[in-house]
Amino acid sequence: MTVHPRPSSRARELVRGAYDVHIHVAPDVMERRIDDLALAPRFAEVGLAGFVLKSHYFPTAERAALVRAAVPGFGAVGAITLNGSVGGMNPVAVELAGRSGAQFAWLPTVDSANQRECTASDPEGARPPMWARLQEELRAEGMAADPVDVVDADGRVTGATRQVLQVIAKHDMTLATGHLGTAEIAVVVDRPSRRVCAASS
Repeated sequence: MTVHPRPSSRARELVRGAYDVHIHVAPDVMERRIDDLALAPRFAEVGLAGFVLKSHYFPTAERAALVRAAVPGFGAVGAITLNGSVGGMNPVAVELAGRSGAQFAWLPTVDSANQRECTASDPEGARPPMWARLQEELRAEGMAADPVDVVDADGRVTGATRQVLQVIAKHDMTLATGHLGTAEIAVVVDRPSRRVCAASS
């Protein structure tokens, strides 16, 4: 059993008031070690301001609202991840998540083409993460989804991606690139950057 040293007072001071922007906790479709309502007070006790609830499969804005109500003053933040379970690059899902208070939008993770390629090339005997095992179960039951495309064959953002980016901007959400590959990230991030530059010139 590995024993980790307790953080120093200096380390705690450095993260005081910070947010963890990538928390996977229960309730989830996969087993998690702790739930959001139990974790929030522990964060607050050590001076952290909040966390972003991330799920590969479900929007979390409503869940974040429950955590905020249960732990007053704590900054639980909702999000959406654009995998097949929400229709992939689905502007309607992002719009509704934004109206529900979600502040983060992740581009595809488990259903990105890049992640599918990486998982397929794992060495024999490698222990897959929980979500990879779930993806395999879905495939075995005939529910395999195609990878969610964010760019087309010519390397340009798809029409659906353009719409999603517009909705993210409309709600002033934070765009996170998920498990995209380097080339995809460069294309997707460049598009809103060019719009911002054009608007400010």
